[in-house]
Amino acid sequence: MKNLLELNGSELRRALTLPLLAGALACGVAEHPHDTKKAIDTTNDLGPSGGVPAQTAGTSTGAEQSFGGNAAAGFVGTGGFVATGGNAAGGIATSGGTTSTTGGSVGVAGTSSGGTVGAGGTPVVSGATITLGGVNVPKEKAIAFIHIGHSNMAGEASAPQSSHAFHFDETNPHAYMYHPGSQPALALEPKTAGGPFAGPGTALVKEAAMAAPDYYFISLGYGQLSAYCSQFLPGALYYEDLIAGPKAVKGRVTFGGIFIYLGITERHGTAEDTSGFPECINKLVTAIRQDVGEPNLPALMNDYEVEGKGEFVVGGAVANAIMPQIARCPSVVSNFALVSAASLPMQDDHHFNLDGQRTWVQRAFQTMKDKGWRFWAP
Repeated sequence: MKNLLELNGSELRRALTLPLLAGALACGVAEHPHDTKKAIDTTNDLGPSGGVPAQTAGTSTGAEQSFGGNAAAGFVGTGGFVATGGNAAGGIATSGGTTSTTGGSVGVAGTSSGGTVGAGGTPVVSGATITLGGVNVPKEKAIAFIHIGHSNMAGEASAPQSSHAFHFDETNPHAYMYHPGSQPALALEPKTAGGPFAGPGTALVKEAAMAAPDYYFISLGYGQLSAYCSQFLPGALYYEDLIAGPKAVKGRVTFGGIFIYLGITERHGTAEDTSGFPECINKLVTAIRQDVGEPNLPALMNDYEVEGKGEFVVGGAVANAIMPQIARCPSVVSNFALVSAASLPMQDDHHFNLDGQRTWVQRAFQTMKDKGWRFWAP
């Protein structure tokens, strides 16, 4: 018999593998493919799930109140939020407040017998909260945007310099971004969806916060350079990464919408990736909706980048192949809309610049308003 030193490569691999396989079978263990990626620990990312603990049968007085009070019926606990002029359904105000009927007002120091009241008078129904910048924000006031896609989403915008500060330097205290494994942070580029420069993530949450300052907004962004739709589907390259953030905050936030940049990169896939693009988008949106428990969550996607140049110019092979498929998407995917890219300023031959990203976001929110999807700022 040959010793190990005399065996050739294939013989050596066989000699080493057979005893291991035999041992595994003897133990009743079969080999299966598995994901070796280590799960990210999100335990300490989002703060206590119920915010400030509730008390029983008490009242709170004074104006020093914050988001996150978890109240039993007929009680506003320490830390519960009663907004100046907030609406209390059937509540009775005491200790400085005015008597409240349905829809009546509650003074700063008043309490409500009608349950927890959120900022702006919105009832806090769930009692769930998320901690954002040290503030326990009720789920009903924390609006999360899922935004995914190719390099335009990851972020390629760096000009013009006059718009640099909005995306890269200036934060809004109600505009956050979240990536599993770390606490939510104030949104800035190039950090919302992977970089290297600015995508739409910061603009999404800052524009929303300016329109609805009583709410908090959270970017859940994921972008991959040159990626196309089928690579984002469950079981493919990127789905587990893109859905990790939404899964982590599920039950702690209110999801506001899905925002997608895809279409122009289908040229990197097969002919079926192009011809079956609407069906792929439907599978992707459906999977996300199912995983976050929102079967009717609105989804918006960029229309073709019609300001593209060179190989991407309208009338060229790339545009002619994918534009009809993009146009089919609203008829295939429910609660879905396309957002025009016409006249958007460009960074290069197919990426939006900083002004293009912000204008696209403004158009997306206007579309949501027109369709009745923008519940935080009707």
